[in-house]
Amino acid sequence: MKLIFFVVIVLLYTNVLGQTNDIPNDKPKLIVGIVVEQMRQDYLTRYWDDFSNDGFKKLAIYGAWCQNNKLNYSISHSSPGFATIVTGAEPTEHGIVADLWYNTLSDEINTSIGDKRQTTIGAKANKYQFSPKKLLCTSISDEIKLYNRSNSKVFSLGLNPKGAVLSGGFSANEAFWFDTDSGNWVSSSYYTNALPNWVKEFNDKNYPADYLTRSWELTLPESDYNESLPDANLYEYGINGYYKTFPYDYQEIIKDIRNYELINLIPEGNNLTTDFAVSLMLNENLGKDNDIDFLFINYSVNEEIGKLYGPNAMETQDLYIKLDKDIAHLITVIEENIGKHNVLIYLTSNCGVSNNPTYLIDNKLPAGNFKHHYIKVLLESYLKALYGEGNWIKDFTNNQIYFNRTLIEDSKIDLQELRLKAADFIMNSEGVSYALTADQLAKGNYSTGMKYLMQNSYHPKRSGDIIICLKSGWLNDISYSADHISGYNYDTHIPLIWYGWKIKKQIITRTTYSKDIVPSIATMLNFPVPTGSTGTPIFELYERK
Repeated sequence: MKLIFFVVIVLLYTNVLGQTNDIPNDKPKLIVGIVVEQMRQDYLTRYWDDFSNDGFKKLAIYGAWCQNNKLNYSISHSSPGFATIVTGAEPTEHGIVADLWYNTLSDEINTSIGDKRQTTIGAKANKYQFSPKKLLCTSISDEIKLYNRSNSKVFSLGLNPKGAVLSGGFSANEAFWFDTDSGNWVSSSYYTNALPNWVKEFNDKNYPADYLTRSWELTLPESDYNESLPDANLYEYGINGYYKTFPYDYQEIIKDIRNYELINLIPEGNNLTTDFAVSLMLNENLGKDNDIDFLFINYSVNEEIGKLYGPNAMETQDLYIKLDKDIAHLITVIEENIGKHNVLIYLTSNCGVSNNPTYLIDNKLPAGNFKHHYIKVLLESYLKALYGEGNWIKDFTNNQIYFNRTLIEDSKIDLQELRLKAADFIMNSEGVSYALTADQLAKGNYSTGMKYLMQNSYHPKRSGDIIICLKSGWLNDISYSADHISGYNYDTHIPLIWYGWKIKKQIITRTTYSKDIVPSIATMLNFPVPTGSTGTPIFELYERK
């Protein structure tokens, strides 16, 4: 009888200990932000049956899945997406209005992360002159690091430097990206004077060279790719406009691709990103003390494949099947080394992607290619007829028109009048839904619809004199398969899943926005919200019934 009583007590005590270990701390030890570039929300459900139980499905089933998450601005480039995720603000506040924009004061094109004061660490001195200084407000990691007297560690990485630099905010310890010349991970003098030893050791292993000896084969039998168009179809641009069907022999392709550029276009690029993220987490001892650390991981191969092949390609489907294994590996390492209840993970995207216009037309849907170069010539001729000879247009890119302010002032022409006349002219172009002037965007009071989204993309010092919104299904005339530069659902409806620390299983069907990520984290942790944040906390994440 005593023996039975002793065994029962031991079992009860063991059970209590186990429950105690499952109780989350007051604060997570690590926040991991995963951004899969150009991932549409419908990819999760479309490819659901092809995923394992340990990757995307694990996050969606055991986490909080915001199924109607969106961007709320119209110029849905990659850079504004990264900036919005970490600042909780729209481009009108954080200032990253596109991947690049024309600077009327310096008469040059600015990129979202360009900074001529910086040099590259780990590669050619002037190849990557990058910093986050074009951001106009702080990020969530900036605020938390400021709050706890810089004791938090913040790291950001991705093959594409835009994601690495913008995600890390101003105060990141390091941001790393991939150099296509050397095949190494590199950084900027903004963060450091030398690469850490563990990064040098990682680079010395030369994984990219090994990857390029392989080939891209389908994961499943070809007959199982029912969610995609046939491998050989008319709507794919392919690698170099030539390589369009499986299998992809990398040794053959690199004859036409410079250095390590192919790494950005193949599933192994995502493998490399995962392996580097794991190495970073372990070598920098993230999540091992009482201060909240941050790790931002950006998967950018999906952006490149999406543009080259579109959302209905077998290449896109297979890429996500393979990425699912990377996500599973990443989650496993995190849980084994830090613990599920010590880590807060969110997975989202920076944008969606359109369908190929020709594919839509062939399916009797409205679509087309907007000949923006041709429209620019016509508009220039129209302005010359009105105001005389001169180079009236300085730049026409990213659906924005920038006028020659100096010429307009010297000619004593009313800028507002010129903008209105030009916008009316553009509105007559086939494929244009709206053409709004800077004056209308600055003074208008739009609360819904596409004009509201256009206004959220507008910044008075960085946006054009006119912003154009094309009709649904229309794209600028491009030399690849698909793109993202609109406020339509195919470009703005993206996944958002929360997992780990204090996150209960649930599906949230109401509309949420990417700008809500930051205030949600700040509210859950009782930390200050970044300076420009306009998002609303997702209350379902922290309210307990």
